[in-house]
Order: sequence, then structure tokens, then C-alpha cells
Amino acid sequence: MVNNNQSFTIKLEPVSVRRVEQIVDLVCDQLFINETYYGSILIASTEMFELLLNNKHSETFQIEYNTDYQELTISFYPVHEDLIAKIEQQISIDTLKEGSDETKIFLLKSLVDGLNTSDAEIVHLGFDIGALHNKVYQQRVDQLNKYFKVDLNLKVTKDNDQL
Repeated sequence: MVNNNQSFTIKLEPVSVRRVEQIVDLVCDQLFINETYYGSILIASTEMFELLLNNKHSETFQIEYNTDYQELTISFYPVHEDLIAKIEQQISIDTLKEGSDETKIFLLKSLVDGLNTSDAEIVHLGFDIGALHNKVYQQRVDQLNKYFKVDLNLKVTKDNDQL
């Protein structure tokens, strides 16, 4: 069973992007998240890491994930208040410049199902994973129903007959 609430402390340096990737791998493997959604979670998490790196507020940061199997929330903190202000702003696609914080934020917002900030220097990335689990659940129910379905109209007529 998956630990639904885990927290990791990571040094805020460029090589730590690999650690963020490992955490996303761990979470997605434990929650059986498909490759497409895994890509969105991975890119959003690494973009958030890049934003933290570009707007360095401390020597380390925390990444935490929580799930109820319907929603996955990945939280990053501490986040500098200037970066939180940028995240809360509306961004026009016409003003984006390659490599800018605004471009990273625009991409981040397009990849997540929910993006929330709090007064405590925390950014929460929300992903609706419930549909994935409902689909898997339904596939398993269908397989079991097919497996246990018995045709009651078939009868053995001889000792060696097979159904």
C-alpha cells in the first residue's frame, strides 16, 4: 500500500532536478499512473523546480505529496512571495518569451488540474487522478465478470465431453 503523505527535503541546486524526477517516478509507480499523465506530472514538477531555482529563496526546499486516490497534490515550499505573486497573475500567451518565468508558469498552469498558493509560501500542484483509477477499476470488474460468466445452457452429454 502507498504512503499517502510523504515529504522530502532537497537542496536547491541544479543537480537536484534528478531528485525531483526520482520522486515523481516513485509517486507515479506507486499510484499506477499512466505514461501520458506521468509526463504532465513530471514536466510540471521540474518546471516548478526550475522556478524555485531561478527565484532562490533558501538553500533547501520541501516537496510533499498527498493523495486520496482521486486527487494527487504535490506541494513545494518555501516559495518566495515574488514568485507566488507571478504565479497568481494572469499570463497572456502573446507576452511569453522563451525561457522566462512567465513561460514556465504558463506551461505549469496548462499541465495541472489545479494550482493553488497559500500565505505560508507554498505552491500546490493538483492532478485529478480519480478518472485513471476508475478506468482501471472498471477494466478489472469487466475482466472478472467475463471470467466468472457461466453459460448455464451447456450440458455434458457423455462422460468425456468438455464444455
